[in-house]
Amino acid sequence: MASLIQIELENFRNWVETLFIPSNDGITAIVGDNGQGKTNLLESVFYLCVGSSFRTSAKDVLVNFGSDQAILHGIINVKDRNIELDASISRTQKDRHLVNKKPPAKISDLRNEIPIVSFSPDDLQLVKGPPGNRRTLIDDFLIQTSKSSAVLIDEIDKILRHRSALYKSATFSDQQEIEWSLDVWDEKLAVSGTELIRRRVAALARLEPLAQELYCKLSQKRDSLEISYASSFSGPLKDALLASRKDDLRRQVTSVGPHRDDIEVILGKMPARACASQGEQRTISYVIKAAMCRLLEEVARETPIVLLDDILSELDAIRSKSLLELIPDGQILLSATALPEGVDTVAKVVSVNGGRLDG
Repeated sequence: MASLIQIELENFRNWVETLFIPSNDGITAIVGDNGQGKTNLLESVFYLCVGSSFRTSAKDVLVNFGSDQAILHGIINVKDRNIELDASISRTQKDRHLVNKKPPAKISDLRNEIPIVSFSPDDLQLVKGPPGNRRTLIDDFLIQTSKSSAVLIDEIDKILRHRSALYKSATFSDQQEIEWSLDVWDEKLAVSGTELIRRRVAALARLEPLAQELYCKLSQKRDSLEISYASSFSGPLKDALLASRKDDLRRQVTSVGPHRDDIEVILGKMPARACASQGEQRTISYVIKAAMCRLLEEVARETPIVLLDDILSELDAIRSKSLLELIPDGQILLSATALPEGVDTVAKVVSVNGGRLDG
């Protein structure tokens, strides 16, 4: 079971200086009024473990107003060994991450090392938002469970950056030279992209039946929930890249490939993105995350740290209890304005007031 032993914060959002020590097991409830820093505290845990925020891609907002940098230090227990993590977020310099006092080769190494899943109201965008949200969800799962998948995804990002640079130079370069270069990058993208798609499809095949089972438990409905892969092309990827090359050169984009694919969520034979109610969409997003927790436990053989950011307030007591029952037993950090109904057993309660802890 993975667990946060402690985390020290300095100038992270509204947390000027604090030490947070949750319960190693069970639910730690972080309670306080809105705007006091509950979500910020969970965000700091996620950032320390992953190297990014579950709320924003803008790093400046993570640093306390009036400060130049935020500093995080924590200890995580994974597979019965303690890992010491450090992170600094600077307004003017490159961010730094250390694992046991040494920089990781890549930030994705953090994701692979520490299993952690966050639930937040923004998870609604997994269903109703753009395809990138759903691609990120499945790729994060692959990264957490396979170092080779992290390498593969990083390789595809590099290939796409090279292609983008080629497109931008096309008007100033010899056309034949551009074509030769694209032949090389098409081959690389076809090989890596096809393998990533294969892994995504395999992961979804494991996720779908579990999400269906959990949806029925949480929603108390028997509607069918289908999660399938929607490709941006047909046939071999190499052929699709060649067929779209002329238009892609004109538009300076790579219009087909794993970075353009989507994941379709179908509820009761209808697209959940367009036809499901907001309540149904929210329930779907939660069961998908809960299914990921279960799969992480199964594949990584380690129960993940679970962050629940003010989501039980949207559920009645029965559904709150049901959602907690769907999540594997382990360390759960839960934020709320008050202890939610349906939460029967809490290992520890701490109060938050203006970026300070009481209890």
